[in-house]
Amino acid sequence: MLRTLALLLLVFAVTLPAAGQITFQPAPVENEEPADPIKGHATVVTLDSFAEHVQVIWRPNSAISDTVTLHVSGQTFTWTPTQAGVATMTTSNGTSQNVSVRYDSYPASGIFILIIAGTILFGGAGFAMGKLLGGEMPDEGYQMPMDT
Repeated sequence: MLRTLALLLLVFAVTLPAAGQITFQPAPVENEEPADPIKGHATVVTLDSFAEHVQVIWRPNSAISDTVTLHVSGQTFTWTPTQAGVATMTTSNGTSQNVSVRYDSYPASGIFILIIAGTILFGGAGFAMGKLLGGEMPDEGYQMPMDT
């Protein structure tokens, strides 16, 4: 019984990757092999079967998604991503694959927003701690509310 279960598990594990897939092979950048496609750099895309066209949907399942149709010939083509972020690549055969496209460098606006958010967070915490531990007393005419 245990051998049969192990054999079925092995057969399932071997046949699972046989489903239609799209593979991405980014071009090497400065002595390193990137794991994901990079905005503005060529990427070799290999399809599981021949397709007439491929649709790239940027920001899928959002209200502001952007769709680009690529006309391809064959199973392998070169694609240069124009945007960074999450994209879904769907072939005319129905095969789809999600891909994350990285920025080619750190975005300055993201770092600026991070610094501003940290300043607001830690500045507010410091101000609140100063007010809490400060020696200020309420005005003399101030009546503390009674507990109920």
